Amino acid sequence: MQIRTVCALLLAIGVNLARFGSASVIGIDLGADWLKVSIVKAGVPLDIVLNRESKRKTDAIVTVRDNIRYFGSEAAGLSTRYPETTYPFIKSLIGVQYNDPIAAEYRSIYSNNMIPDDVRSTCAFSITKDGSIYTVEEILGMQLAHAKKQAEISGGESVSGAVITVPPYLTHHERQAILDAAEIAGLRVLQLMNDGTAIALNYGMGNAVSELEYHLFFDMGAGSTVATLAKFTTGKVKKNTITSIEIVAVGYDKTLGGKAIDIKLQKHLAKVFMQDVGARAREPITSNARSMTRLLKEANRVKQILSANTETIASIEGVHEEIDFKVKVTRADLEKLIGDDYFEKLLVPIKTVLKEADLPLSKLNSLVLVGGAVRIPAVQTSLKKLVGDDKIAQKLNGDEANVLGAGFRAAGISKQFKVREFKIKDTPRYPIEITYNLQESASSVATTTLFPTNTSLPSKKLMAFKRSSDFEFTLAYKDRGSSGSGTPILTAAVGGLEDALAARKENYESVKVQAQIDLGDSGVVVVDHALATFEMKAAVSSGSIAESVLNFFGGKKESKEGNSESEDVKEDESSDQKSSEKKTESTKDDKKSDSKKSNSTESDSKKVTTEKVKLTVNIKYETLAPLTKRFKDDAKKRFAIMDEEDAGRRAREEAMNNLESFIYSSQAFLESPDLPSVTTEDQRENLAKQVESAQTWLDDEGFDADTETLKNKFKDLKSIRAPMYNRLLELTRRPEAVAALRQAIISVTAFVESIRTNNTIEDHVYFGVYEDSEFEAGFTKIKEAEAWIDEVEKKQAAVAPHETPVFKAREVELKKEELETGVVKLFVKQPKKVVKPKVTTTEPAKKATLSSSTSASTGETSTPVDPESNLTEEEAVDDNESSETAQSEETIGHDEL
Repeated sequence: MQIRTVCALLLAIGVNLARFGSASVIGIDLGADWLKVSIVKAGVPLDIVLNRESKRKTDAIVTVRDNIRYFGSEAAGLSTRYPETTYPFIKSLIGVQYNDPIAAEYRSIYSNNMIPDDVRSTCAFSITKDGSIYTVEEILGMQLAHAKKQAEISGGESVSGAVITVPPYLTHHERQAILDAAEIAGLRVLQLMNDGTAIALNYGMGNAVSELEYHLFFDMGAGSTVATLAKFTTGKVKKNTITSIEIVAVGYDKTLGGKAIDIKLQKHLAKVFMQDVGARAREPITSNARSMTRLLKEANRVKQILSANTETIASIEGVHEEIDFKVKVTRADLEKLIGDDYFEKLLVPIKTVLKEADLPLSKLNSLVLVGGAVRIPAVQTSLKKLVGDDKIAQKLNGDEANVLGAGFRAAGISKQFKVREFKIKDTPRYPIEITYNLQESASSVATTTLFPTNTSLPSKKLMAFKRSSDFEFTLAYKDRGSSGSGTPILTAAVGGLEDALAARKENYESVKVQAQIDLGDSGVVVVDHALATFEMKAAVSSGSIAESVLNFFGGKKESKEGNSESEDVKEDESSDQKSSEKKTESTKDDKKSDSKKSNSTESDSKKVTTEKVKLTVNIKYETLAPLTKRFKDDAKKRFAIMDEEDAGRRAREEAMNNLESFIYSSQAFLESPDLPSVTTEDQRENLAKQVESAQTWLDDEGFDADTETLKNKFKDLKSIRAPMYNRLLELTRRPEAVAALRQAIISVTAFVESIRTNNTIEDHVYFGVYEDSEFEAGFTKIKEAEAWIDEVEKKQAAVAPHETPVFKAREVELKKEELETGVVKLFVKQPKKVVKPKVTTTEPAKKATLSSSTSASTGETSTPVDPESNLTEEEAVDDNESSETAQSEETIGHDEL
């Protein structure tokens, strides 16, 4: 059984960075309402990336207007004004076709212009104003690119890869859609990790685990609810204690989440509004997209408040036709509106998990709450009734457990960071089966389960076929609990076999075809390759025509004994091992044959060789095809153009903000009470005039000015204010710096005098250590510093306060540092050490010394003096211990998780 090794807990940041270069890795929690990013980089432990507003999470929403993209809170703010070009809750549409009920429900809630994709019949969005069309993958790619950019700004370096968390129930098609989105975003995906697995890893990182524990992670987010049962065990591996995490069972409800409550409350508020306004409203509020968007936003706010309070007020100014809306909402009202069926449904995933795992409730250690929707008091009450109050645990940061686990996993996969090991076993949620026609009859179909639900990810399987012509096979999800195939994934057409058979004619005894099929740890299925293995009748001499034909078809020749012709499924590792053994045997046989140089015809006839030919595999994707390479390349080009425009827009906004801020700060600067003491009236009037002129220009022409013009205006204004600002700053800083230097002169003088006194005391450790010339050099530095400060102060006194100062505070600070450092360097010497006499003891030595001689008869240990260091050996050992301690502390000093 394959169990992949994951990494956790101690990140020795900086390990192997010289080899890999400076690059960070990130974890992304791709939520329905929120996007969170964690980062691991050299010198920084695992942490959450802050967005532009210094928030730890970003609204998972995009607005595209005039070919400009807006993200996060900026997009959320625009959503009420431009709902037709705003794309929230996009995660729910990943891998969904236009005619799916999920897409239909989305269209009933949001007002953007969803259209069917011409090629794949999936969901796409059209912007009427400019005719642009964006697929779901492209909009998701925008979010991922934005997340990557946030991490790069936060970390100050490029991002080398990411682990993205996804719901465990996503199929191959939906996971491939996320991978396509990431590719468009220029983000290298290290793994798509199931939400519950990431949460379990984060739990293991921060909680001690006994020999065997079962924890159920109940993750109730905005769009769905997932219950993940994980088994934690600990064991010794090479003297290290390693925690193993096995995902035992998973239950879920794809549509049960906090957003469902928001929508119910939104409809309720719309109904109350229409009842209150009556005939004052010309049209129903439900017909106005902007009004309904504002109601949905208010419903979410009210829900959050009622999680901590028993009542609140829903209030929106001019929500519809300039009519204000205000109504009281209590927690009891909300719970009644949600309905008992909702609270009953949220328990189903837990019951499913416990039943599937056959785990009695008594053996469950805890039910760990994760996600925003679990804050609703009625949700917690329902959970407590099911499992008991004592099993409810909130040991994790419910908002960040997911993304922190993903970030840690990314650190382990990247190999850039030294980490503690975890063993994680995760499995697919749906079994995958293979269907193919049997050799004997085209109408006879066989179906085999290739990847059952207990398969450890990643996994590779070899499917063996006995074939004499080209053929096809289909991979599909098996519908558990019912007969027949489930959702088809792909059909693979294996070709080239007939040509290979024709080239060998009657020279082979049998042929076996094997196809390698991989199920990666991201849950995506790949047909890796197909290979035909021929057993030849007799050895073929070098240079023969048959061998030339073999080389033309890419065949390989090797010796082999025996062959299995049945169609079956094998683990890849076993097959590789057997292949290796066969090759080794062939090599040995060839060597024996060469050494003996036998020409026996009988020997040649008994020798069996094998030839391998790589076959072609053409994939036809069923249900939903991934984006083509051409489409993704075109999307990347379009993103690059938008990125360049965004960069130009941000640069102009920054230039505009800098100029506006400088104008406002200059107006306040002119009111400074100490300003007249360092400026003339003409100087102040000139600055005031320039500030007023800049403000007028900004109001009239500035909003249409380009970036360079704005920067030049800022530069011109700053050149006028800077000299006055600096003189005002020096007014207080310079006297403080001068006082500090003069105090340093006194302190340094006392220091040198003290050393000179100790240098003359015979029994002092510093006796005779220094020469008189060294004291003279020290006093010279002191006199030079004192003379310098006297001179510049004298010159400064002759300069008017509104003129450029002779010296600045920083120069004085540097002179102080120069004096203190220079004098200390003169007197950095080791004191004389008193040589300790030899010590003898009848007690056995407690600790080995660097070189000790032990008397076998008396047990006495002598400790001689180390002639190289002037230290006794005991002191030398202590000195080494200090070095080792420092080295150990340096290692521990690496960032930890």
